[in-house]
Amino acid sequence: MAPVKTRETRILEKMEEQVDAGRTKAIGLSNFNKRQVEKVLKNARIKPASLQIELHVLLQQKELVEFCQSNGIVVVAYSPLGSPGFNNFMQKHGFPTREMPNILQQPAVQKIAEKHKKATGQILLRFWIEQNVVVIPKSTNPARLKQNMGALSFSLDSDDIEQLKALDMGEEGRIFNMDFLKGMKDHPEYPFVK
Repeated sequence: MAPVKTRETRILEKMEEQVDAGRTKAIGLSNFNKRQVEKVLKNARIKPASLQIELHVLLQQKELVEFCQSNGIVVVAYSPLGSPGFNNFMQKHGFPTREMPNILQQPAVQKIAEKHKKATGQILLRFWIEQNVVVIPKSTNPARLKQNMGALSFSLDSDDIEQLKALDMGEEGRIFNMDFLKGMKDHPEYPFVK
């Protein structure tokens, strides 16, 4: 694969032109690491409004979350429940599957769910909500959608939060490293550097 040159500042300028032209209200980033967000902030005329990243109890990205929040960038968590359907997706599209922990069945999560008489998914969503992170769990099941909304009806205590924080595995907890995309890890802007 030939080396790829990405001109991030030129892309940013074009995105800012879309805001200026009224075609969009804001600029959002996705899958950027702290270094990349810093580079955008250094070069941006219009600060990005949000950063969408993989966040769940096994991949908490504390430094990146704190950096964004301290700079007024809303953090949006995709896969806050892990990704129970990840291997089905991979198999459907002809990519190799891999063994992954089921975040919904982590003993600490189950214990906290029993304590609050809530579903494990509600505990995992509430964990991020209490840290001012927007959560976007994926579901098309009406009952599950309703259940997810129940994450707004209770609070976790400090002991619950500490138990959930202790599950963080850092980069080892990442599900979506995009390694199934040929050449992705060789790109100079590959964001998931350990």
